[in-house]
Amino acid sequence: MNELAFYTDLLGLPQATLTGVTVTKTTIEIACTLTDTRTLCPSCGVECTVVNDRTTRRVRDLNISERAVYLVVSVRQFRCPTCGSCPTERLPFADANKSYTHRQARYVFVWCRKQAYSEVGAIVGMHAKTVERLVLDQCRQVEQLPQRYVGLRRLGIDEQSHRKGKKHFICLLTNLDTGTLVDILPDRKKESLVAYFQRLGPSFCQQITAVSCDIWQPYLAVVATCFPQATLVLDRFHVVKLLHQGLDNFRRRLRREAPDEAGYKQLKWLLFKQYHRLSDAELDTLQAAFAVNAELKTAYFLREEFHPILDRPQAVYATIGLLDRWAARIQAQKITLFDSFIRTLQRHKEPIANYVLDNLSNAVTEGLNNLVRSIRRCAFGMPNFQHLRLRVMAISGRTLKLSDNRT
Repeated sequence: MNELAFYTDLLGLPQATLTGVTVTKTTIEIACTLTDTRTLCPSCGVECTVVNDRTTRRVRDLNISERAVYLVVSVRQFRCPTCGSCPTERLPFADANKSYTHRQARYVFVWCRKQAYSEVGAIVGMHAKTVERLVLDQCRQVEQLPQRYVGLRRLGIDEQSHRKGKKHFICLLTNLDTGTLVDILPDRKKESLVAYFQRLGPSFCQQITAVSCDIWQPYLAVVATCFPQATLVLDRFHVVKLLHQGLDNFRRRLRREAPDEAGYKQLKWLLFKQYHRLSDAELDTLQAAFAVNAELKTAYFLREEFHPILDRPQAVYATIGLLDRWAARIQAQKITLFDSFIRTLQRHKEPIANYVLDNLSNAVTEGLNNLVRSIRRCAFGMPNFQHLRLRVMAISGRTLKLSDNRT
């Protein structure tokens, strides 16, 4: 096998014939011409065969043996016999006006999943701005927003701080059945969410059967306005978090009143764990604290009684009755540390109790929050919302692979 045959087989370029190879210490330049002579006029659609001019395109391809590979392609410009326009041959392995091949673009995109543009640029030998434009172009190709709405039945809604200290939140919408991101909105305001869902049309709103979110009042209003037929389920994590807040406030008060009491140290996370999940050492620590303060023991086991209510597979009305009796027992014992949680429970009993229907939670959305944070960290903040959205949507959806059909 001669040199040109070797490189022809190695590169596998469609509709191209290699005419020469130049190898240096750092680069490999491969000269080639296109074999397809058919070029259609973009204006009138007539086939052009008369060559008007010739030019050369230098396109970056994947490295070979740590050498940068450049395809030097002889490109013909034709003249249309009908309208007189001058279309130029298009490369089947590179987009128009781009200085890299399709597979080089996919390769760089994969590198940028969790790294900054400047770092990837140094690795692949490209300018950071070129890498940024390349990645954003690839993100737009795989965004596929309409396909994300197909089959969406159970919707998750959650927010994340976009710019710390600025009260600037972005809103994440997820498909709780497939565990994928549907879209990211620039804010979490009621007006913005309602307008967004109404733009999708009545058919989309009617196909939603369940919505899971936290206890943020605008979310509850959006669900009532746009998805009145859907079952609203308040995320159990946020409900339990509010319950734990009262217990933790009591622990803090005990620490302030008795800072030298050894029984109150290293107690925070033990109070949050369910009793049957504690190890022997953790049980000893907890029993020591209970021995010092009996009210803490009472509060802890009242908290423990809350979890089995939502763990039982039962009717929603039965769960509401158990929640009412649990709250009444606390109020009868005049324990005030759960007052804030009980007020929330009384306002949202049914959405909280709806959890027993099929244990729907917003855990998928919380997990995607970590993906957004990782992209923001590697991009040193990324204040441009649209760029952040494109990267998260592409990475959380169908990631481009090097085995893509396009060369």
